[in-house]
Amino acid sequence: MILLLGTIYINSYLNKINYKEKTLLPNEDISRTSNVPSRNSEPRDSSIDSLTNKNIVNILLIGQDKRPGEERARSDSMIIASLNKKSDSIKLISLMRDMYIEIPGYEDNKINASYAFGGMDLLTETVEENFDIGIDGCIEVDFSGFEKIIDKIGGVDIELNEDEAYYLSRSQELNLTTGINSLTGDVALNYARIRYVGNDDYERTERQRKVLVAVFEKLKNSDIKTLLELSDDILPLVTTNLTSSQILSLVTRVIVMDASGIESYRIPADGEFLPDTIGGMSVLVPDLPENRKLLKEYMGY
Repeated sequence: MILLLGTIYINSYLNKINYKEKTLLPNEDISRTSNVPSRNSEPRDSSIDSLTNKNIVNILLIGQDKRPGEERARSDSMIIASLNKKSDSIKLISLMRDMYIEIPGYEDNKINASYAFGGMDLLTETVEENFDIGIDGCIEVDFSGFEKIIDKIGGVDIELNEDEAYYLSRSQELNLTTGINSLTGDVALNYARIRYVGNDDYERTERQRKVLVAVFEKLKNSDIKTLLELSDDILPLVTTNLTSSQILSLVTRVIVMDASGIESYRIPADGEFLPDTIGGMSVLVPDLPENRKLLKEYMGY
């Protein structure tokens, strides 16, 4: 009886999330074409199992830059949170948005265009087909929601280098210093989006992962009462195609794993891509077979 009441109570919180069912992309969509030649695809591994019977769970975290009046924009950040049940590890893998790959049913384009074309469903299909891994679900938040979430948890502690501290101090009219700084939502968002300090988009994706780790560290040290109070405000800012039972399973798994050290990675890997200009776009053309191999090895497939 207690277990039943507890489940009902937790589900009442999970119902605050914006749920989006996984859907098949419409064949009649005139912007899609079935005759796009393949450049890099190889047959996928048919042994990829479902969420319930495999040791690796991959959740695609999507940050989108949606402007007022827009239903959907290109995904500004894409990070795979990979949970390995065998090694009790959590790994965050950024997919660089300028990566030029095949988008099922469309001409080759930057990977973030797939989200603009077909939302989380097409982005999932694109990642699975190009990298031969399973994506078990997506969690999405826009920039406004990101800021609010950071503020709701009381900000995040981020270590800034000298250039980052200088840039944020000037752009936000603050007095930040080299070392650990507590960042509010708007400053954390600005930090995660910096492109012109350091090594361009490569360090930008690293900053995004640092913010996610800081959020995780803040939440894992909170008590149940605080987490439930935060859930009231945070969950309505999140959209997902995971079911409530899948979310419960994932949360339980993360708690049991007690992962104290979250590792991070980036695709394409260093030395496994070529910068190019295609169709007037600055892109990164990955060596897909090699990046597939490295990604799967890193995840523990």
